[in-house]
Amino acid sequence: MPYPDFPIPADEAQRQRDLERSGVLDHPDDEHFDRLVRLASTVLETPIALISLVDGDRQWFLAQHGLEAKETPRKMAFCAHAIAGDETLVVPDARQDPRFCTNPLVISDPKICFYAGTPLQSRNGHNLGTLCVVDRQPRNFSTTQVRLLEDLAQLVLRELELRRLATVHPISGFAVRTSFLEQAEPELERARLA
Repeated sequence: MPYPDFPIPADEAQRQRDLERSGVLDHPDDEHFDRLVRLASTVLETPIALISLVDGDRQWFLAQHGLEAKETPRKMAFCAHAIAGDETLVVPDARQDPRFCTNPLVISDPKICFYAGTPLQSRNGHNLGTLCVVDRQPRNFSTTQVRLLEDLAQLVLRELELRRLATVHPISGFAVRTSFLEQAEPELERARLA
């Protein structure tokens, strides 16, 4: 059974560039991000917590707790809906939500029922992905719990910013050589295709 398409943010091209320039896509696991998802899972009492980066046709997990998958197709991603806005998206029961009730992630493993995701916004104002928590049972989220998720998302953004600062020259602000070459590759590919 088909399920509704995800919304495409108006700033999709710029959002994708910011995501590529973040320098964390497809990088190995990092203990700092792993610690943050474990903390989110524990504090918000959910079995699953993820730092999800929404790429062109997939969502890739920078860190995951309680889920083995490293990525899923973007068309199935709850986070693809969350990045279309600037507020935390809370889905108390995905089985009752027309956007998600026929989603394979709801009707089969991991059988998502509850979802809450806070957009991770780049310095340029583009939503790269989310910090999200997931449960296999329906739940309600209090204002305090939403605020906690948003505070934890700010810690994720701080870690991402520290990574960015490590790739730029401290005086000029230009990307250091290795970072420049990593960022230039997708730009050159885009230019070739144009």
